[in-house]
Amino acid sequence: MSKKTKKKKPIEIDSEFSERNYTIVGALFSGSVAYLVFASQSAYQEVDLTQLRLATLLIFAAILPFQGAYLIIHTYVQRYKEFLNQQKMLTLTKLAERCRIISYLSVVGFTLSLINIDEIIGFTFIVSVASVIILVRWSWNQGLSTKPIENDFD
Repeated sequence: MSKKTKKKKPIEIDSEFSERNYTIVGALFSGSVAYLVFASQSAYQEVDLTQLRLATLLIFAAILPFQGAYLIIHTYVQRYKEFLNQQKMLTLTKLAERCRIISYLSVVGFTLSLINIDEIIGFTFIVSVASVIILVRWSWNQGLSTKPIENDFD
């Protein structure tokens, strides 16, 4: 398929507002709030706040509103879906998608907090995450490359 004939991928409204996405962002939101509350308290007591610790707190503080916005948009769409026209749904879907993607950056803050504890813990986490991503991608592609057999679930 050439670049000229390549079609834009349609935005899938229903998949953006799935329970899975809501649960993931909710968990990230809870973790971000918890980290900000507890780490801020301990940072307040520190005499010399490290730059890495400050960067971690800034990341969580910057991402928290995007996580909250996603949760609010998701709840709004679930409640008023039948009253929203196609254009409003498309706008809310794009906005929610961007907020959700930015929300995932809280994992960077979590990684920095692990590096702040000890570099080897942080780098071990990074290697593990990369390994899991590669394993899942490989497994997913293996599953997609073969056609399912009719009695595959027996």
